[in-house]
Amino acid sequence: MRILILTCNTGGGHNAAASALRRELESRGHTCSVADALSFGPRHFSEAISHLHTIAYRYFPRIYGMGYRKKEERVLQQDETSFEYKMNAICVPRLYRYLLQGSFDAIITPHVFPAEMLTRLRRKYNYKKPFYFIATDYTCSPCVDEITPDYWIIPDRRLIQEFSARGIPEEKLLPLGIPTNPAMACHVDSAVARRQLHLPQTGRMVLVMSGSIGCGPVTALALKLLRRLPRDTFVVVVCGKNKSQFRELQRYARFREKLYPVGFTDRMDLFLSAADIAVTKPGGLSCTELAQKGVPAVLMLSVPGCESRNLEFFTRYGMALGTTGVRDTVSAVRRLLENPAMMKGMTSLQRSLPQGAAAAICELVSGEHIPADEQSGSAEIK
Repeated sequence: MRILILTCNTGGGHNAAASALRRELESRGHTCSVADALSFGPRHFSEAISHLHTIAYRYFPRIYGMGYRKKEERVLQQDETSFEYKMNAICVPRLYRYLLQGSFDAIITPHVFPAEMLTRLRRKYNYKKPFYFIATDYTCSPCVDEITPDYWIIPDRRLIQEFSARGIPEEKLLPLGIPTNPAMACHVDSAVARRQLHLPQTGRMVLVMSGSIGCGPVTALALKLLRRLPRDTFVVVVCGKNKSQFRELQRYARFREKLYPVGFTDRMDLFLSAADIAVTKPGGLSCTELAQKGVPAVLMLSVPGCESRNLEFFTRYGMALGTTGVRDTVSAVRRLLENPAMMKGMTSLQRSLPQGAAAAICELVSGEHIPADEQSGSAEIK
């Protein structure tokens, strides 16, 4: 089959999910292309949207959160479409030509923007090829109820009621999980991972992550952790693409031997394997990777919005502790370090999330059998 994955550069999680799917599809002999859906708009459209998203996330998180809450509360009238739907419609003509030229058998998208484009494309051009939407957050995000994919693939069956309450047919909801790098599902001994990363072999490691964009009070958190945690603890901070944050931490690290700053890395599976506890902003993919690796977690809410819902989901089911500030986060880390039973119970509950999402999604798209216990409805999908 020829399969297209449509993503966009508003955060790294969507692209990471796309990459995981592409790897799985190609391993099964399918031809797979990945495209930035926003690139089908006017010149510099994709760069502008991605840049605005980064600025809002990194520098104006409260304003971003207020805007998200308003979108959550919005109720569209019959035949009314959202601003996002209208904005993304400008990409549709070029996208349609690209789809015809590519002769794709199916389309997968881990982002709602391309799903809106494909919904518009179906209505305008009567496009018949199947497309599948993957929700990469543990909530029914705004606009997800106005798209028309063949199936909505959601992170967990405990979210079915939330999605169906928004008018999405329950038989179209498949709780297959969020696709991740297969390395996240592989166990690597902590000592081996630390040796490969040139980290200390002894002591307890707290891993601090700020997402691919690199946001939140990470420097203040790292310094306070070093002051408040036991002497045998060291702190590794992954700054993502935030170069100024990385340089700042490097300056501090010259005088603090237990601080290890890291820039953008493709070895997150090893860092998670090496860690005793992880602190991260609650992005959907980040939370899923933590759960797959079985790392006790503290989710610090830096950017309200969909990540608020991820935090609520993981804390409600005991898979992480949730905090909203530096002081609370340090206290939560100390609490976990002092309570091995809590850490063990947390990692046990994390295993309740679906496993093997990439493989299950590929089987769905290619028409292979999906086990009945992974379906939301009773009908077998072939």
